[in-house]
Amino acid sequence: MKIRASGLLILGFSVLFCGFAWPGQSSERPEKLLGLMTLLPADDEVPGWKRSEKILRASKQEDLYRIFNGGATLYIQHGFRSFVGQSYKGTKGTELEVYIFDQGAPQSAEDLYDNPFTKPNRTKEIADLGEKARIDMTSLFCYVVEFIQNRFYVRVIVQDRTDEGLNTAISFTRSISNRIK
Repeated sequence: MKIRASGLLILGFSVLFCGFAWPGQSSERPEKLLGLMTLLPADDEVPGWKRSEKILRASKQEDLYRIFNGGATLYIQHGFRSFVGQSYKGTKGTELEVYIFDQGAPQSAEDLYDNPFTKPNRTKEIADLGEKARIDMTSLFCYVVEFIQNRFYVRVIVQDRTDEGLNTAISFTRSISNRIK
């Protein structure tokens, strides 16, 4: 019986030790993601739009690579801390995606926003939205609205290249911006 108890004690300490010794094996930090998830608009906050698929989230670089593959490097180089993404579906079946990146510091978010790899060739600036905001005018089938505020870089993509689609994307970005304040 004494040997059995010693064996269990050794096993317990081994598991405890290994849990601390293996870097990158810790579980996702929910406190980092909770704050970001509260920035996402609720169902019908923008009238007629509901969350559709499961939420994407990353609090570690490996998680971001799983979501964006090679595209994660750009965000990591600019101070990535955490990410959430959510798809929404409108009443007409139109899809919209929200991506919110916590870049750790306002300067990191601004550097990412101004990076040539994220900056589209044709843009239109938006006043009174975050610290900087723009509409990507290059796509033929969707609108992309991006803004930075505080340490956050936000991208909203709506699969509707009409005035209504653009207004919807801007409504989503304004909702998120108001939550950041």
